[in-house]
Parts: sequence; C-alpha cells; structure tokens
Amino acid sequence: MDPFLLSALVTIGMQLFFFAIAYTLKFDKVTDFAGSSNFILIAVLTLCYEGDYSTRGIVLTSIVCASRLELAMLLLYRVLKRGKDDRFDEIRENFFRFLFFWVFQMMWAFVVSLPVIFVNSDPAAGTDLNAWDYVGWSLFGLGLLAQVWADLDKMRFKNKKMGELCNIGLWAYSRHPNYFGEITMWVGAFICAVPVALESDREYRGWVTVLSPVFTCLILFFLSGLPTAEGKALARYYAGPTHGKVWEEYRAQTSPIIPLPPCCYRVLPLCLKRVVFCEFPFLEYKPEPNENSAADASAAPYGGTDVQPAYVQAPVTA
Repeated sequence: MDPFLLSALVTIGMQLFFFAIAYTLKFDKVTDFAGSSNFILIAVLTLCYEGDYSTRGIVLTSIVCASRLELAMLLLYRVLKRGKDDRFDEIRENFFRFLFFWVFQMMWAFVVSLPVIFVNSDPAAGTDLNAWDYVGWSLFGLGLLAQVWADLDKMRFKNKKMGELCNIGLWAYSRHPNYFGEITMWVGAFICAVPVALESDREYRGWVTVLSPVFTCLILFFLSGLPTAEGKALARYYAGPTHGKVWEEYRAQTSPIIPLPPCCYRVLPLCLKRVVFCEFPFLEYKPEPNENSAADASAAPYGGTDVQPAYVQAPVTA
C-alpha cells in the first residue's frame, strides 16, 4: 500500500476512534493528546513500513517524535489540570459540529506530516547528505527549542501567579513564541524533504510537502492561533483599572510571532509590522462603548490612576 494512503487511513481510523470516546463519554482529556500522538504514529509507521532506515528518515522521525511528544504531554497536563477543555463547551453535545473538529484534526495531522511521510517512503532518501539536510535539521531544532522554552516560561509564570500578562523570557520578544517555534519546525521539515525531492523519480510529491508549513501558518495566523488568542480575547486586559494600557504598551513593543528586541520593534513603521511581522488589524481589540463604562467603574477603587503592576515593569525592553 502507498505510504501516503496508509498514513491517511491510519489517521482517519485513529481520530474516529478517539472521537467516539470523546463524544460518548463527553471526555475532553484525549482530544489534543490524540492529535499530537497521531504525528508520532505516522512518523514511526512510515519509517518502519518501507524498512529502508535512511539517516534522513531516522533523524527526521526522531525530531518529529520528540516535538510531538513534548506537545502531547503539555496539552494533556493542561487539560488534566483544568478538568475540561472550554473550547468544546458549545459543541460537545452536537454530533456533527464536534465531528467537524475531529475531521479538521485529521487534516492537520496528515497534511503537516507530509514531509516525514515523503522522506521515510522515497528511495532517494538514501542518497548522500548535503547542506539542505543540516539546514532543515537546524531549523527544526531551533523551532523545538523555542517552543519548549516558551512553554516552560509560561508554566513558570502561571505557577508564580505573577499576573495575567506573561512577558518573561521569550515572551518579552514575541507575543506568541510557541507559534514561532511551531512554524519554524515545519519549515525545517519541508527543507529536509527538498534534497530527497531533487533526487526522486516522484519529485512532485516532494514539492507537495510545502503544504506542511503553509497549512501550519494558515492555522496559526487565521484559524485557531492568533484570532483566538487576541482580538476579542483581549477583553480581560481592558476590564481593569489600566483600561488596556498595559496590553497596548506590550503590544506596541512586542512582535506577534517573530522574536525581535522590543526597542527595535517599537520603532518599526506600521506598514512593515503589517507585512513582515503579521501585525494584522484583526488582532486589535475594539471595546464596545458599554465595555468602556465598565472599565471606568472598575477603576474607581483605585482613584482612576493607571498603576502598572510589578510584572509589567519586568524587563520587557532590550
């Protein structure tokens, strides 16, 4: 059986199995774990299925498994700590809406895994290593390091209850360094597929793997990443005595995705921020008039002063 078809069928079967558990038992704790562990299953399965065990395949499979294991454990820990996943409160009881999420998760696991499926299944993976491989591995490693570092910073921040706005470590240089890490990893995975594509008899399959980083960017930029993390989700920062000024100061000097020293990002023209650094207009929060009134009322106990808490005064500048 073709490894791409095998991976698709295994992904569909795995996700439907966990969907049945989640829907029947109204159980959120397996959802993200099922998505992340699907990557591991695809990577190991395609490596072993052909039995070539090329250096390229072994290295790429290993780093993909390491990255997804870290993500799976983090997401499982988070949902166990919270008890449930609030994202599903409005769809958990609706069979077709809940199923749609799982179908999307199938697409995510399969499409983003395309580079590792291709490298593990194409005979050209056994050719000599070259610069493409080392660049791809380095980028993937950099992305994994950034993601793990960002996750640890966020956990340390929340455990110490330093405040709502995390601006320590990598979060002082990027508002979403974990997204930067995720994108960088899959750009690196695609680059790992390039030398195989250049030597393959089925070169077109290699170039199709560019869908992996493209799909990742689309998800994080326009679907479940930035749109759910900012925009309307910023209301909590505008309900307090500072009327959102703490967030606006942080936003003005901190890049959404690509890490950059705050002193550099602050002085960039808005057009450059929009085009290069993904400072999209929909990320801005536009409070309704009644929300402004509520914010004014909440400021009354503080005498209407804009007192910045200690965590905001932590080193957010270079």
